[in-house]
Amino acid sequence: MRLHRPRPFGVRAILLGALAVLVTGVGAAFAMPQGEPGPSLTAAQPVLHCAGDAKASARAGRTPVLLIHGTGSTFRANFSWNWARAFAGENRAYCGIDLPEDASGDIQAAAEHVVHAIRRLHTAAGAPISLVGHSQGGMIGRWALKYWPDTRKMVDDYVSLGAPNHGTNTFVAQCAAAGRCPAARWQQRTGSRFLAALNDGPQTWPGVSYTQVSVHSDEIVVPYTSADLPAAPNVSNIEVNRICPAETVEHFGLAYDNAAYLIGIDALTHPGPAQPARVRAERCGPPLMPAVDPVAFPANAAAALVQSASAMVTARQLPAEPPLRCYADRACVRDR
Repeated sequence: MRLHRPRPFGVRAILLGALAVLVTGVGAAFAMPQGEPGPSLTAAQPVLHCAGDAKASARAGRTPVLLIHGTGSTFRANFSWNWARAFAGENRAYCGIDLPEDASGDIQAAAEHVVHAIRRLHTAAGAPISLVGHSQGGMIGRWALKYWPDTRKMVDDYVSLGAPNHGTNTFVAQCAAAGRCPAARWQQRTGSRFLAALNDGPQTWPGVSYTQVSVHSDEIVVPYTSADLPAAPNVSNIEVNRICPAETVEHFGLAYDNAAYLIGIDALTHPGPAQPARVRAERCGPPLMPAVDPVAFPANAAAALVQSASAMVTARQLPAEPPLRCYADRACVRDR
């Protein structure tokens, strides 16, 4: 696959986007040509935790993966003891990202770090990469792909574990009760302006294979069907209980659950999104994915939960949802 070199985000692209808003009512990003680099990035390069030779991994057919953690977490807490170990075991190169403010701050700012990371790993691999994200980490990449169109050709598979693609009623209740919330929780609420912008127009892009993993006992993403994306040949929306009916797992557990792993690894090792028919039911027995050390599991899981609890206490609390950036706000683009 050819590497698209970024071009300046020029006046022509801005005018095309603004014209699309005025004529069709569609957001500016949809009129932007596929290879455009999108808005200028103001965020610094992110901290990445990488392992393996990305170029060699890509040549061997093991697409390098960018691991994106969820709200209140870090790469270490969310992925170092499960998916990262799995990728290391199969000699698949990966990079884990640490999002600013433990992904509790403005998702629009955090998404710029994801854009940087996609471009860096893609350049290192010299080929398309894949994304694996948990919770917010499974949704934030969609913001990157939407508003920075050049990244769409850089991504092969996009595996999301319990992503609040269309919001969660849990954060609606939490923010209403407290009167204040971290920015990322305001933005992940059902009905938020952020999600309205994210889901305005196309929700997926040709050439990217989307596998959305959900579980009906998800206590964070409510309803759990919020994770589902519109049906398309390049989209699979799969509940873990469809693969393993007896599976008992909740939102946090999707990061280490065996059924979720079977679905995700099927996507990463075949063309297109995961297909339930390819996942053998006899592999449903163990509750933990193969790379998780059962002896170390209690300590790792506890540390991850402590990280999330600590982040919730220390996160900046806001009285309302942050405003949309101008590039995502129809009214702002229209007035320019």
